[in-house]
Amino acid sequence: MDAGLSPASKIPDVDEQMVLLQSDQLEKIRDGAHLLDVIGNWFPVIGTAGVLLAHRRRRALARTALGAAFACLVVAIVLVVARRYYLDHLPPQVQSEAAAAAVFDTLLHFLRVSLRTAIVLGVVIALGAYLIGPGRLPRAIRGTSERTADSAAHWAFGHQIRTGRAGTWTQAHRRWIALAALLIVALIFALWNHPTVLTILLLVLVLLALLALLALLAASGRATIEAEKATRSWPEGGR
Repeated sequence: MDAGLSPASKIPDVDEQMVLLQSDQLEKIRDGAHLLDVIGNWFPVIGTAGVLLAHRRRRALARTALGAAFACLVVAIVLVVARRYYLDHLPPQVQSEAAAAAVFDTLLHFLRVSLRTAIVLGVVIALGAYLIGPGRLPRAIRGTSERTADSAAHWAFGHQIRTGRAGTWTQAHRRWIALAALLIVALIFALWNHPTVLTILLLVLVLLALLALLALLAASGRATIEAEKATRSWPEGGR
């Protein structure tokens, strides 16, 4: 009013409250979300330790990833059921079901995002562990990829498109380069602030692009090595 807003003095004092959620329920939901957060933070550590101590690490990795994805799926389903139960049993003094639902969704928003991310991540890791295994389908997929890379490299070599020492070096160290690329992508994911499903898909595409480039460079290196061997053996054959 000192600032020249004297009409504001005519506004009546209103002491009205809208109950959205009882305090005891809010506390329970908050405690449950915190507990799930703690479990989620420690689960990767426990899972990694179990995989490292396992006799067959690749199989253990696939099973652990699928188990984690399934557990997260169960929790996600429980949250859906709990939300419906909560909305169906609101106390009489709650005046807005939509507002109560918004409070519930806001409290569990990041948990839901984390669950979806964990489910997709578990499936991706399990699929990756399967594709590097000795099964018939993984070997067929890897063989097709290698033949495609070899065909592209020989075509490029025949058209004077060569990688030189970079290709031969990549061929000699391909396994370690692939492992380094995988670790870098995993580190980026670990350092990503609030990763989502889109984050995982983006990083998977980046990793696949790096592996495809690595396969092409390695195939070019093999083509170069084969050409050099043929060149060295040609004079002997000529005599």
